[in-house]
Amino acid sequence: MKPKISIIVPVYKVEPFIHKCVDSILAQTFTEFELILVNDGSPDNCGTICDEYTKKDRRVKVIHKDNGGQASARNRGLEIAGGEYIGFVDSDDWIEPDMYELLYNMCIQNNCDIANCTYKIHAKHNVIIKASYPLMIHDRNQAMKAMLEDELYNEVVWSKLFKRNLLENIRFPEGIMYEDTAFTYKVIHRSNKVCCLGEPKYHYIIRENSTMDRAAKSKSVDAVLIYDEMNRFIAQHYKELIDLISLKFANSAMLVLNSIAISGVFPKHKHDYYKVSKILNSHFYKTIKLPYYNKNVKLLLLAAKIHPLLYKFIVNKLFRRNGI
Repeated sequence: MKPKISIIVPVYKVEPFIHKCVDSILAQTFTEFELILVNDGSPDNCGTICDEYTKKDRRVKVIHKDNGGQASARNRGLEIAGGEYIGFVDSDDWIEPDMYELLYNMCIQNNCDIANCTYKIHAKHNVIIKASYPLMIHDRNQAMKAMLEDELYNEVVWSKLFKRNLLENIRFPEGIMYEDTAFTYKVIHRSNKVCCLGEPKYHYIIRENSTMDRAAKSKSVDAVLIYDEMNRFIAQHYKELIDLISLKFANSAMLVLNSIAISGVFPKHKHDYYKVSKILNSHFYKTIKLPYYNKNVKLLLLAAKIHPLLYKFIVNKLFRRNGI
C-alpha cells in the first residue's frame, strides 16, 4: 500500500541533532507515511544512524549520495517519493506529534492542495512564535499575495504539506541559496486552494554556525536573481501583486548592497556589488514609485541609479552616523 505522505529529510553533519528530528517524525499521530532520509555525503556518523533507523521502523527509507547540498538531497528524495502528499523537514529541527495529522486533515477536509502551519524559532536566548490565527482558505491569487506579504505564511517548505501532483517537473534549483524561494511560488501557481492555520507545529533551530551562514547569505546575489525572476513571473500572471514583489526584490537587493558596502572587504565582493546594482537599477522606475518607501530609501535608490559608488558612500556615512 502506498503511503499517504512522503516526508523528505536531507541529512548532512547533524549527528548531535538527527535523533531528535527523526524521533519526532516517527512519533507522529498520523502514521501512514514514509520517511525518506537522504544522507548527502555526511562525513560523520549520520549515514550509519540513518541505516539503523531502517531496522527500527519499516517506514524509513535511506538514500546515500555524494554531497550536493540541501536542494540536491531534496530532489533525490522526490525521485523515489510515493506519497500522495509531500512534506519536508530539516534534519536539525523537530516537529510536534500532530503536525502531519493537522496538515493532512486540512488538505482533505477543505479540498486544498497545500496546507501551512506556523512555527517556533529557537534562538540562543529566546523563542519567537509566529502569529496565531484561525483556519483560512485561499484561492491561488490570495495564496500568492499571502506568500509575498509574509504574514500568514512565506516561502519556506518545511511548514507546508504539498499535494504531489503539483510538483511534477518542479525541482529545487541546486547550487544556490534561497532554494525554497525559487521553488514555492511555482508550486503555489499550480494550486487551486491553499489553507493555513496559525498553530506552531514546527520547531526551527538557529544554531551557533547560523550566524556565519546568515552573514554569507546577506552578501549572496542568489536572492536578488530569484526575486528578479519572480518579478517577471508576477508581472505576467499576477499584475495586481507587482508592488509586493517589487518591494521584496528591492529590499533584497539593498540588503546585499548594504552588507557589501559596510563589510570592510569591498574589493572581494566588488563584482557582485556591481551586478546587484545593475539589476536593481533595471527596476528603478517601479521601485522608486513604491508607496512603502520613505524619502530616505528613495534617495538611496536614486543614488544607486546615479552611480553604485555613490550608494556605497551614502550607506557608509549613514552607518557611521548611527554607530553601526
